[in-house]
Amino acid sequence: MVLEAHLQQAMLLKKVVDAMKDLCKDVNFDCSEKGLQVQSMDSSHVALVSLLLRGSAFSEFKCDRPTSLGMNVDSLGKILKMCGQNDSLKLRWQNDADIVSFQCESGEDDRIADFELKLMQIESEHMEIPEQHYKVVAELPSAEFQKICRDLKEFGETMQVKASKEGITFSVQGDMGAGNVMLKPREAEKPEEKVTLTVHEPVSATFALRYLVNFAKAAPLCGTVELGLGPDAPLLVRYNLENADNGHMQ
Repeated sequence: MVLEAHLQQAMLLKKVVDAMKDLCKDVNFDCSEKGLQVQSMDSSHVALVSLLLRGSAFSEFKCDRPTSLGMNVDSLGKILKMCGQNDSLKLRWQNDADIVSFQCESGEDDRIADFELKLMQIESEHMEIPEQHYKVVAELPSAEFQKICRDLKEFGETMQVKASKEGITFSVQGDMGAGNVMLKPREAEKPEEKVTLTVHEPVSATFALRYLVNFAKAAPLCGTVELGLGPDAPLLVRYNLENADNGHMQ
């Protein structure tokens, strides 16, 4: 076996795949001793999806040599749909095989489902994502971010995000009218209820809402989402995979 990975919670991978399936069709999972990584642009080259699933997120992880496994995201989603809420997942790939095998096992070991997925040759260039120093970094509840994106999508196609020390404002202007939501910094016991803002200088920037709605679909991955804003920088939307040790999706 070149790759053998055992994920205690198959749901983690299912949530990751659900979060990217509306953006990416076919992706390469780059496997190394560090874990699994994906970098993929959407078809219109507007959004970049970057995933890091560290080896430490798995209960067992063995990868003998770096390899790229090309998979169709929809097909992978169909396999992961078969996994129950508490199932564990084993991933296996043998040297030069043209399939990767999945095994879902229920918590009680009384149901085991095996699947094979045909691998694909996918051309992809690896992009170095430059280290950005954002003028504004906001952390907010991911459910709240998702609700704001969904609600404001009804008003128009682009959303303006303005951030200053006072708070972060999401606004949309459309034919039927305008909507805007402001979140002020707030303390809370639970991190997933907090809103924190780090503002080096105020920023105002405008983005396409349909992408933000897609990014916000990753809310089940983590209770909080981090937004990075700069005057001439792409927007960063980042979710830890339950916790930062497992890796992240951005």
